[in-house]
Amino acid sequence: MKAKYISFIATLLLILPFQSCYIHDDHDIVDDAEGNFDMLWKICNEYYCYFDYKNIDWNSIYDEYKPRVHNGMSNYELFDVCAEMLAELKDGHVNLSYPYDASRYWKWKEDYPENYSERIVYDHYLKNDYQIKGGFVYKILPENIGYMHYDSFSSEFSENLLDYILTQFKDCKGIIFDIRNNGGGNILNVNKLACRFTEKDSVLCGYTLRKTGPGHSEFADTIPDYIKHSSTSGSDTDNQNRSVKFLKDVAVLSNRGVYSAANDFIRTMKVLDNVTVIGDRSGGGGGIPCTFDLPNGWYVRLSTTPMIDINGVHTEFGIDPSEGFKVDMSEDAHITGRDAILDKAIEFLSTK
Repeated sequence: MKAKYISFIATLLLILPFQSCYIHDDHDIVDDAEGNFDMLWKICNEYYCYFDYKNIDWNSIYDEYKPRVHNGMSNYELFDVCAEMLAELKDGHVNLSYPYDASRYWKWKEDYPENYSERIVYDHYLKNDYQIKGGFVYKILPENIGYMHYDSFSSEFSENLLDYILTQFKDCKGIIFDIRNNGGGNILNVNKLACRFTEKDSVLCGYTLRKTGPGHSEFADTIPDYIKHSSTSGSDTDNQNRSVKFLKDVAVLSNRGVYSAANDFIRTMKVLDNVTVIGDRSGGGGGIPCTFDLPNGWYVRLSTTPMIDINGVHTEFGIDPSEGFKVDMSEDAHITGRDAILDKAIEFLSTK
C-alpha cells in the first residue's frame, strides 16, 4: 500500500491544525473493515510522532488488535476496536471521528486533583464584580492585584482588548493569569498573549521537531520557537501602536486541565524572568495535531509535530510549576471557600 508523504513546515501546521494531511492513491483504497483498519494503523505508523518517546511497540499493537477485525463486523464494532487501539498511544490529541461518535483519551487529567472550582472563584473572589470579554474574566482584587481567567485558547480577542485590560492593571502589584481547565485552542494566541509580558522583541521559548519521513525517528533539526513582539509577529494590523506591556510579576495558575495550546502557553511563559507558574503540573499535549482521512470517510487526528522546552525536554506529559510553587487545593475547599492555588498567588504577589 503506497501513500504520498507530505512534509509540512511547522508554521503551516500551526495555522492549519485540522488540514487533511494524507493522500491515498486510488488503487490503494480498500473500503471495508479490514482495509480501513490497516489504513488507520499505517497512517499512525508513518505520521505519529511519539512512538520512540513513549516506547510504544506499534507492530505488537497491530498483532493484538487486527485479529478482532473482520469484514462482517458493523461500523460500530469497527469503531470500538479502532478507538481502543488508538488509546494505546496515550494521547489526548488522538481522536477517531465518524458520523455518530468521536474517540477520546482523558487519562491525562483523570485520577488527578482538579485543583479548580469555578464556583469558589466566582463566589469568594470575584463576587459578581468583574468584567468579561473575549474569553477573559478580569478584575482588580482587593489586594491591588490584577486577575485574569482565560477559559479557552479558542476564544478570540483583539489587541485593543489586551491594551484595555493591561492599562487597567498598570498600577497593580502584579497579575494573576489563571488558565486552569483551559483545554487549548488556537496556538497562535499563545504568542499574542505572551509578548505582552516582555519588552524584548524576541525571546527563545523552546523548539519544534518536524517529522520528515515515515520512520519513527525521522525528524529534521530542531526549529527554534520564539516569543515575538507584536509589532513583528504579523497579526492584527489595525492598530500599529498596540504595545501596552505588563513587566511586573505575573503568576500563571496551572492544573491538570491545562492542555494543548494552554500547555504551550505554560512552556512559553515559563522562560520569562517575571513569570512564576503556580499550582499543579499541566496536562500536556505537546504535539501539534493534524488530521487524516480514511477510505470510509472517517478521519483520525494525530500528534505529528512535537514541541520541546528550551532544555530539550518534551512537554507531551505536562510541565511542572515553578520550583517551590507546587500547590493543591484542600479537600474541604468547597466548605472553606478557599482556593489554595489562588491564595498562594495573592500571597506571592503581595510581597512584591
